[in-house]
Amino acid sequence: MSDEGLCGDPVALADRLAGGVWGHLVGDALGVPYEFKSARSIGDVAWGHKGTHRQLPGTWSDDGGLMLALLDSLLDVGFDPTDQGQRFLRWSYGGDYAPGPPFDIGTTTSIALGRFDSGVPAEEAGGLSVDDNGNGSLMRILPIALVSPDAPAGELVTMAMRSSAITHGHSRARVACAVYCLLVQRLLKGQPPASALQAALDQARASLPAELHEELEILEDYPVRSGAGYVLDCFWSAFESLTSSDSYQATVTRAIKYGNDTDTTAAVAGGMAGVYWGVGGIPAEWLHGMRGREIVDPLVQRLLS
Repeated sequence: MSDEGLCGDPVALADRLAGGVWGHLVGDALGVPYEFKSARSIGDVAWGHKGTHRQLPGTWSDDGGLMLALLDSLLDVGFDPTDQGQRFLRWSYGGDYAPGPPFDIGTTTSIALGRFDSGVPAEEAGGLSVDDNGNGSLMRILPIALVSPDAPAGELVTMAMRSSAITHGHSRARVACAVYCLLVQRLLKGQPPASALQAALDQARASLPAELHEELEILEDYPVRSGAGYVLDCFWSAFESLTSSDSYQATVTRAIKYGNDTDTTAAVAGGMAGVYWGVGGIPAEWLHGMRGREIVDPLVQRLLS
């Protein structure tokens, strides 16, 4: 879909911010039942399907729990990676930021949080191997942009990369998180997705240290869109779900139809789509069917205030 096709009436910033939080959570919950399925086996995407994890409808996974933990930290104490890591542990061990028992935590994230819990500094806990480039930091990084919609590009890039390093320290995952936050910042201003992405890439190139430009080029040139757990595949599958759709519902449905890591692809895509179309663009049945409103609503109100 062209940028022109995505343009519509202006959406208030408050609706975009709330849409980002709820769009991420709804996409996650909608994708949970289809996780690990192949694209050809999914068929119609329906709200309330039990599927893979046998969760109640409207239940978000680690994607939503860790995103809310980051949001709470940013709203409560500002940017503090140690505090972020502590709240991630509260989700993992104590069930905070979840409407039920935590489930579906990724291996890379789990190992990194174990390191942090044992005393490794937060920004040194994330894995540094090229094999540690799953989507576990990309799936939670949205609040960096939501809480700082007017932050200078360099500041946003630094925060995104430092937060990523708590669980995913390789430069590829950190660069992907930075580009995603720059992209969301543009979407918050109503910029159409294709031009928002180009601006985000240009800003990233100007803000990143020279030694990370190669990683940015790897991201730009990555060709695969299969909804897999690799951070670059997730980024592009989510983005192209947005640009090939004309609504929030179509975006997250398309994300899930890639198969594989459906909850994360739909959460990452849903965050962007919720920002772009606002909370009013999320189907009412899905939004009202979400569990855990007592967790989310106070966070959204703090974000808007």
